[in-house]
Amino acid sequence: MVFNAFWKDCHIDPELVGERPHPETCGELRSSYEKGRPIMEGNGQIGAATTFAGDQPHGMSAASAEQYNRLWMIWGMPGRPDNFDDLVAERHGFGPVLRGPDAPRNPYPLPGEDPNQTDGGSGTLPQGLTQTRNADGSYSGYIAANCQGCHSTPVQTADGLQYLYGAGGGLLDATTSARDLAATGVPGLLLIDRGGFGGRVRGTNNAQFANVLSVVGAFDPSNFTTIGEILNNGSTATGDTPAWWNVGRRPVKFVDAMFSGDAVRVDFALYYPLLDKNPLLDGELPGIFDSERIEAWMSENVQHGDHWIMAQKSPVYPGEIDTALAEQGAVLFHTKDLWAATLDNPVASPAEGNGSCASCHGAYSPRYVNDSRYLASPELEGIASYITPIDIIDTDRVRLDTFNEGTNRGLSNTFVGYPETAGTEQDCRVQNLPELANGRPRGYAAPPLYGIWATAPYLHNGSVPTVEALLDSAQRPAIWRRTSKPARADQAGQVVMGFDYNFERAYLDDKLGWDYDELNCGGDHSLPYLDCTPLDPLLDAVLGIPLNTLFSNLLLAWNITNPPVLTDSDIENRKIYNTAMFSQGNGGHRFSDVLTDSERRAIIEYLKTL
Repeated sequence: MVFNAFWKDCHIDPELVGERPHPETCGELRSSYEKGRPIMEGNGQIGAATTFAGDQPHGMSAASAEQYNRLWMIWGMPGRPDNFDDLVAERHGFGPVLRGPDAPRNPYPLPGEDPNQTDGGSGTLPQGLTQTRNADGSYSGYIAANCQGCHSTPVQTADGLQYLYGAGGGLLDATTSARDLAATGVPGLLLIDRGGFGGRVRGTNNAQFANVLSVVGAFDPSNFTTIGEILNNGSTATGDTPAWWNVGRRPVKFVDAMFSGDAVRVDFALYYPLLDKNPLLDGELPGIFDSERIEAWMSENVQHGDHWIMAQKSPVYPGEIDTALAEQGAVLFHTKDLWAATLDNPVASPAEGNGSCASCHGAYSPRYVNDSRYLASPELEGIASYITPIDIIDTDRVRLDTFNEGTNRGLSNTFVGYPETAGTEQDCRVQNLPELANGRPRGYAAPPLYGIWATAPYLHNGSVPTVEALLDSAQRPAIWRRTSKPARADQAGQVVMGFDYNFERAYLDDKLGWDYDELNCGGDHSLPYLDCTPLDPLLDAVLGIPLNTLFSNLLLAWNITNPPVLTDSDIENRKIYNTAMFSQGNGGHRFSDVLTDSERRAIIEYLKTL
């Protein structure tokens, strides 16, 4: 096991940081978790938080129930379908509508209903949407999105529907959702669409917009260089959402190890209560960018939300496991030196560790966890804190290159960057600043692997559909599309369906990932033209520079040029993942190519047990 990044306590001094210290007793931790539950789960609970609103009921991305109830008209259907709520989940890629005696209620009012006379309403929202509450606890009749839209996903097995809080690898198409709701009369949601938070491929996002936020911390009249660097840093572009249940196993967070794991303010940036009300609906701008009010809400709530996140547990693999093969895989995972002289691995070797998968991703099996030759202490079980140098991991570099030093310094000066800790032993500013990296080479953080079966697709940009393809780069498709759920027979061809999450029908047990179709360059009557080098020749001609250069060197360029979604065909095309596009490369992690097929099979079987 190798560590080159370490835990910092960003809440050690409440006088300094302005937030409560960590709980000191189990009772305090349970109380904090319970306060975090409504913030994170939503489901119409009092205290539920929503996008850019905190727990304010009428935030800038909120839609009235009346507007939400008109969505079927935007779809061009002749009448409101009897499975309207389910079709919202499918078209927009939200989690499913949960039903049954043990399912949490997630109510909203149907046309003509008063939510406060019907216990919130007779309708049931998909997971990822919630009806907000007024300050007095009454239902607002307004609907907005929360974190579950991107961070959670379902799995349907023969035993029933399992909703996995924090699985990552989401189903959401935020751009389509924002477009549909904007068309009903919520133009504020176009900010989410044009902001590029939905990314260009369903299930991915560009929501890690800290590079944009860094501008706020850069207004130093004596240092115009910083602002220039920020404007020149480009876009993070396509990203895949990591699993929440591994948060407590990482001393640093985000794929590029930007922040200490305890720097939780940035995790809740999309909950920033920018406005008390949607100005496009209410005709006023109350509380816009009121930093004192924003910081007060964040300081009061972010630790509660973080404790809820860290309490999430990875799900048990629902399929069959070959125990004998998995045991062989456990030995290989912890001891196989991928850079042994006989393997002639063409990738440069790390300077530390025994060359195994566990060196980067953590130790899990008891025989190694309890052996001090492999792990210093059993308390470090399952913890991954190795930043693999970029020249070794060699995966898509856009995310790494986006955050130049000026951006990192600007972000460190904002509220989310814990500027008040600067110079202390627990300095929680951006950890990639030269004075905080302590000579560690820049690269990407290896994730812990609990529940890896449920987090497909893989790599930080979601470019590889299965673990098999991750371990054998020759198996990676250049252009692919995850399989969609079949529509109801009477609605086939009339509705947009989301990705299929039926385990028996759509999961590739031998490959460890969801089923997909590999597509070819060119196209046919049913697909758009798929270019292996997709640049826009018109814009290239007008601007005189390649688009990839523009995306890499101009803040928000990727977001602004995000193609609009207008038709069902556009929505379907957003399911296609083209690895030739900016930020979507599927290269790197090729050192595992030296595994034999039988070794790869054994390691995959072992990963099912985590």
